[in-house]
Amino acid sequence: MAVVAAIAGVLLELFPVVLPEGIATRIAHNSEGLVLALLLAVWIQYARPRLADEPRQWRLTALVAVACLAIGIALLLSDLPSRFRTLNETFLAAALLLPYLQVRRPLPRRVAAGLSLGVLALVVLFNRTGAVTDLAETLGVLVLAPVAFDLVDRRILDPSARNGWRQRVGWYAFLVVAPILLAVLQYQVGLAGLPGEAVRYGVRITEAFVCLLLVELYLTAGLRRTDRPAAPGAEPAPAPATSGVG
Repeated sequence: MAVVAAIAGVLLELFPVVLPEGIATRIAHNSEGLVLALLLAVWIQYARPRLADEPRQWRLTALVAVACLAIGIALLLSDLPSRFRTLNETFLAAALLLPYLQVRRPLPRRVAAGLSLGVLALVVLFNRTGAVTDLAETLGVLVLAPVAFDLVDRRILDPSARNGWRQRVGWYAFLVVAPILLAVLQYQVGLAGLPGEAVRYGVRITEAFVCLLLVELYLTAGLRRTDRPAAPGAEPAPAPATSGVG
């Protein structure tokens, strides 16, 4: 509900009325990450398990992905106010991520790592092109998502997986610290040359860090609730909503 309220506050321009300008602006700059976090969390918690035994699961998944792609392109080509138009990156990312999330788990670690490194290599090779710059938030989340869901928080998509808590805490800390450090390097230190270009690009993908942190914390908390032992005489807790896809 907090994420929904934040999205509504941004789109309806409520925050500049009730919050200091700096805070309102910062929330607005992360709107893409908030909307994508909501889409991914809803898909993983509700749509994914319901499609697990559905013979048409890939047809339905493709239909939703195509709809997200169409919305993303429509927003990109529209003349809507920037607070709406900027969400094109959210829907373009969702068009690629939803089919990825629907793939049967476990996914080999080398595949997840290869996908992440492959997108990162494309960003590095074409970082000075307009497309890579304009789609920074989309590409950023495509780099981080395989790490998040198939290397660190594997149990979100695969209930049989086991993750070390140190690994998760270290990853969550990275998702918090990395954008802060990049902002300091960009606005306080002001690096030049290739390091400066890398930092500037990193600052542009802050929404990707915010998105995955929100999704993982929310879904991990849900998994922990289902893991709690039942009281004596109580019915067993239902299986997590993120059960594997067939």
